[in-house]
Amino acid sequence: MKWIEISITVETAVIDEMAAIFNDIESNGYIKETMEDNPNLTRLTIYLGTDHSEIEWARILETALQDANIFYEDMKCKTVDDEQWYHSWQQYIMPTRLLPHLVICPSWQSYDTSKDPHATEQDVVMTMDTKLSFGTGDHETTRNCATLLGKYIHTIPVPLGEQVCLDIGTGTGILLMAAHHLGVSNLVGIDLEEEAAIQAKENCDSNGINATIIHGNLSDDFQDKAHLIVANLTVDPLKILLPMIREKLHDNGILIISGIVDDRYDEIMPYITDYWTIMEEMVEGPWHTFALA
Repeated sequence: MKWIEISITVETAVIDEMAAIFNDIESNGYIKETMEDNPNLTRLTIYLGTDHSEIEWARILETALQDANIFYEDMKCKTVDDEQWYHSWQQYIMPTRLLPHLVICPSWQSYDTSKDPHATEQDVVMTMDTKLSFGTGDHETTRNCATLLGKYIHTIPVPLGEQVCLDIGTGTGILLMAAHHLGVSNLVGIDLEEEAAIQAKENCDSNGINATIIHGNLSDDFQDKAHLIVANLTVDPLKILLPMIREKLHDNGILIISGIVDDRYDEIMPYITDYWTIMEEMVEGPWHTFALA
């Protein structure tokens, strides 16, 4: 498979705005590098599909930047293969403290406690392999979903050992790993992408986590109910799912959603308020994460 790699150098102050633009174009994350010779500049790299040519993608991004009044120093485009894509972002994914005592360590890295000021003897380190650049624990939406999971599992009037946690769009399975760490034993992940479902299953198995991973869609392929549902997606799939998730959630259950960026906040809010009660909203950078009931 081929990818279009586009690197753009912008002022560090506009990174959040760039994240919103990238999210609208492609939700699989991006690489961020601070320029050593000028900390006021940051190079951002995104990988895009070959449904458009290099020139076409460059024009799409240029138009988005012009509409947002963002000036860029330079823009470089090239076509790369799977191996180049994989290794280009892999070097930037480091061990991440997802919860106070849970560290997610990429399988190709090592976790050095001496370099982590928050390290304790109670820490659990889980390893993760991934062919997906998104879902490694270093994104604001993943951290905040895990944080709200840790808070709201204790509000559900069902013992932890009996609670069912469903992760919609499970990706690498990282939020199932967080739920397991928090004490939830009945874990289900579902993803439309077969490769993601395979990766999530491998990551759970490698950490000794018993989870059911479904390759399919929510309406047809998950016929049960969950006490906790997590959906760290983007606005477009959330608009489809928010009206239907209720039937998959037990009474007194909690839904946690994220992937909502500032410039689409007003667009998604009617889908939230028409069907759900907001228990809590977390905001980090341009990203919004909700606990709903």
